Amino acid sequence: SIQFQLRKLKKAAADAAPKVFASSGNAWHSLSCPASELNLGVTLACGQSFRWRQLEQDGYWAGVHADKVWLLRRPNEACIEFQVYPPSTSAASDQQVLEDYLRLNGPTLESLYAGWSASDPVFRSVCSQFPDVRVRLLRQQPLENLFSFICSSNNNIARISQLVEKLCKHFGQQICIVDGREYHGFPQLSALCSPEAEPRLRELGFGYRAKFVVESARRLLDLGGADWLHSLRGSAQPDEIRRCLTKEFTGVGRKVADCVCLMSLDQLHLVPVDVHVMRIARSLYGLPASTKSLTESAYQSISDFFPSLWQPHAGWAHTVLFAADLARFQHLKSPAIV
Repeated sequence: SIQFQLRKLKKAAADAAPKVFASSGNAWHSLSCPASELNLGVTLACGQSFRWRQLEQDGYWAGVHADKVWLLRRPNEACIEFQVYPPSTSAASDQQVLEDYLRLNGPTLESLYAGWSASDPVFRSVCSQFPDVRVRLLRQQPLENLFSFICSSNNNIARISQLVEKLCKHFGQQICIVDGREYHGFPQLSALCSPEAEPRLRELGFGYRAKFVVESARRLLDLGGADWLHSLRGSAQPDEIRRCLTKEFTGVGRKVADCVCLMSLDQLHLVPVDVHVMRIARSLYGLPASTKSLTESAYQSISDFFPSLWQPHAGWAHTVLFAADLARFQHLKSPAIV
């Protein structure tokens, strides 16, 4: 009928219209999480994920995870608070997603830091100098994690964040607008495989990485898409996963493969090595500097060394030292005790 068609058109128009929200009109949900278990600012900005922004004027961190917009803040030392957009009907299910992302159902930071400090005097010293660097290892979605680190080649955190944001803005679907800011989901593989994708990425400043993104998207689609990548999570054969990632995807070398294995495929013992980590290994631990560059043999020796100190969560411990060494967090260093 005509009435049915009109209702259908109105619904389609409503679905297509931007969803606009104001955080001030919605309740914040509380999640028990002591400050000793999570420093939001360090965890969200230390180079694990690249989609979080601190909006100081609004008093929260905003980011996209699992195709939802998340606002996070710490009102006190005992808990964090969150909002999710578009709003869901179940704060409990939202909390489960957030707890999984922050690995709050896993070991406590207190127990992890105590174990690493007991086995490693250097780690103990760094923790005493940076008591507020309380870093949780994020459990990320494999698809976004893979393509974010394909964009990381020869880049710093700020630049990677810009590229990932461009990738989502120009190829992802809009999720909603919150407090006047537009948020997009991570692109579907089909969008990254289109004939227009590579030239558009080059226009956006991706350079040679544009080819890596498009070719890897096409290969992943052939293999079974995001579901295939997710099926690798928790495998008992991490070396096979690493070899598979480096073999199948253009622009994925050992370091990027290890980052994906650690951050989204539950291989928490793996330590990704770059020049930053190599410098830590040599300056703090005295590993020999046989070459200035990160050779394959240097990578192997460093990636073997750290797990011997920090198992079974060596990759998490490495993330703590990585964060403490970043220039952006040096203001957290405790003044010397005289």
